[in-house]
Amino acid sequence: MFKFLAIPAVAVSLLAVPAQAQETSVLFGHFKSLCGDGGGDGQAALVQAEAAGWAKIPSEMFTRDPENPFEDVTAMMNAEDNGDLSILMVGSMAESAGLGPMSMTVCAVLGGNFETNTAVKPDPRPFVRRWLNMETHPSLNEEGMIGYGFTRDGTALTAIRPTEAALTQSALTGDLHVVMMNDESLLEGATMLMYLRPVF
Repeated sequence: MFKFLAIPAVAVSLLAVPAQAQETSVLFGHFKSLCGDGGGDGQAALVQAEAAGWAKIPSEMFTRDPENPFEDVTAMMNAEDNGDLSILMVGSMAESAGLGPMSMTVCAVLGGNFETNTAVKPDPRPFVRRWLNMETHPSLNEEGMIGYGFTRDGTALTAIRPTEAALTQSALTGDLHVVMMNDESLLEGATMLMYLRPVF
């Protein structure tokens, strides 16, 4: 139902940074504070990241990439103490929701260390699972990605029934929240965590 397109090559190329002696992952913390706590509010995430000293990446580095899945994107980067690089990407992309194409806002954090060609440690995906405390949605598990569909009332998250009809209805009413992350078969050494919302 919701296809995940290729990550811009420029984002992966930016991951080449010097390795440090000790490896520590802060990717889930970035995702939770920038994208998760705000319900996918990308503009708030950009303000927060700028206040924390993240550096803006020129938009031209994404718009000239034909594989870029975003219709528009603003990106910021943060070099971590252990040599990892975290990249915040905010924008929108067209997805399918049963009755036709739908625009989805995206607040995503990509992280990795390509100097050592290793993924961030500890793996942030179990932290995502514990935070959401629900099963993945079968309609969101495809193309190297696994996804969770839910509604939200403040900090209370309720899983959407595991049918495509329920997911489509939630999207069309604007109640849908989606968190997606790549599995081990996608992005070789990088981890992507995404928060998506439908817009009309």
